[in-house]
Amino acid sequence: LWALFMGCEHERIHIETSSVLMRELPVHLLRTPEFWPAAFPVEEEPPTTPTPGVEYPLNKFVPVPEDALRVRLGKRESFPSFGWDCDYGDETFSLAPFAAAKYKVSNGEFWEFVSDGGYQQQKYWSEEGWRWRRFRNTKWPTFWVPAGPAGLHQYQLRTLFAVIPMQWSWSVIINVHEGRAFARWKAARD
Repeated sequence: LWALFMGCEHERIHIETSSVLMRELPVHLLRTPEFWPAAFPVEEEPPTTPTPGVEYPLNKFVPVPEDALRVRLGKRESFPSFGWDCDYGDETFSLAPFAAAKYKVSNGEFWEFVSDGGYQQQKYWSEEGWRWRRFRNTKWPTFWVPAGPAGLHQYQLRTLFAVIPMQWSWSVIINVHEGRAFARWKAARD
């Protein structure tokens, strides 16, 4: 049975990778399959400049409960399901008290970072992240498509098969470098 689970997990990884590669192709080279379901309701005419608490939720930090600060990772060798080699073992960590955002970071919340010049301010980026940003000449998330005059920070959103109006309340899709820079910016601002 574990081989079946391994096969399903393996295919899921291929689908995830393929979906990202497809989104990097020019949209005119792709066609929406006939029976492809709509993923979410789409706001057809969102404003070009979002308002916090209106187009996307205010995302406050909440303290992590003390009982959640002790974390156990790993599972027994005899655990009755499939797992990769890194899934096994038994490690326990104690974390220092911290707060976490209540929600995933939305496109609207990340827009604040972009429009505040976060991609141009090296102080928010790790050394490796800044090298990546400069190498890619990145000024906004990969799947945001500029939709207005330069400098006004107006964007549309690239989905798998189409470019749609920016959905400010949807979770932003970024990489670890962008996420770390955003977190540093947010911590400095808040």
